[in-house]
Amino acid sequence: AHALRCHVCSSSTNCERAQNCAAGARYCRTRTKLEPLTGNLVEKDCVESCTPTHSLPGQVSSGAAATLCCQDDLCNRSLQSSAPARTLLPGAALGLALALGLLALIAVPSL
Repeated sequence: AHALRCHVCSSSTNCERAQNCAAGARYCRTRTKLEPLTGNLVEKDCVESCTPTHSLPGQVSSGAAATLCCQDDLCNRSLQSSAPARTLLPGAALGLALALGLLALIAVPSL
């Protein structure tokens, strides 16, 4: 069996860099964290196990996070590259919009 190939990056820069994964790696993972003050942080790597998730923040500073998993060579090139990503992102975007709206109401009650 050949080694899985994934795009790998750790700081949202050079995320097109392809890498041969270690023998035990079965998934390409993309982790995205929305930071209100600094923008999106994207990390891509090879992992042995992966659980797709998305969560909404408890605080504005912590941001919303999503983890996407796929099992084909170079499948983590973009966020739309696998079926779970297509189904997860609209829900995450809606949830983020709702959370930000609620935070705005709480932070500025006079509006």
